[in-house]
Amino acid sequence: MRVTNNMLQDTILKNISSAYGRLEKYEAQLSSGKLYRQPSDNPTAINQSLSIKVKLKDMDQYEANISDGLAWLNTTDSALRNSIDVLHRVRELAVRGANSTNSQSELDALAAEVDQLLGNMVNIGNTTYADRYIFAGFKTTAAPFSKNATPPPEINYNGDGGAINFEIEKGVNIQVNLDGNTAFKAPTDVFQVVADLRDHLQAGNYAAVSQDIGQVDNAVGMITNSLMTVGAKVNRLNLAKDKIDEDKINLSKILSDLEDADMPDVITKLKTEETVYQAALLTGSMAIQKTLIDFLR
Repeated sequence: MRVTNNMLQDTILKNISSAYGRLEKYEAQLSSGKLYRQPSDNPTAINQSLSIKVKLKDMDQYEANISDGLAWLNTTDSALRNSIDVLHRVRELAVRGANSTNSQSELDALAAEVDQLLGNMVNIGNTTYADRYIFAGFKTTAAPFSKNATPPPEINYNGDGGAINFEIEKGVNIQVNLDGNTAFKAPTDVFQVVADLRDHLQAGNYAAVSQDIGQVDNAVGMITNSLMTVGAKVNRLNLAKDKIDEDKINLSKILSDLEDADMPDVITKLKTEETVYQAALLTGSMAIQKTLIDFLR
């Protein structure tokens, strides 16, 4: 086949364009640090990258939910421990008050401290986290416990039994709150136990005060059970957080392999393509410059 000068020029220009395209590709990778600039460069890799980014975004939300849940549960844990400390003091006063050698004035002094401790229990029941009452169920904007104008019961519960759930992974939810009725009212009304002890001390009823000791123990046992439940949820959330952290590291590595350019390799290829491009330009200029006059000389 006869090769014309136009055919030769077309081939040379095509080779120069191809070499320049490769050179430009590696220059873009070097400047951006990424393998691909648009989906058409590698549709499969781009789709995989997008899918991983969605998963990573979801994990960020799950991690935020876990952090909020841990803060809520840790606040609950602290409140329950404080309430147990208060009840231990209440029990000490009950044991002292059950001694029939106490005078009424001594019993009244014990009753006054018990009344103060009852107020402390109400304050604990109205504990907040991030301006939300943690023992109020869904009614987190209003204090769940208040003094009853016409006891009994001594203390009213104004919240509800709403369960606040956080999603910690796809399709997996965990309840992070403990409603006040479960924590302090059922099956033992902690507030009423303390109020009854106060009243029995004021009445000088030693036998009733002695029976109150057992009721205080029941209240401590009930709150301790709630404390164990909260602790188990804290452990579960910490495990979930560790798993998310590990998964994020693995996914980020895969994403980097899909998207990020190997810079030493890119630099090597760029230098090679620069040489190829310069050679193509030089060869092309030498070939295209020759005309009929050049051959007639």
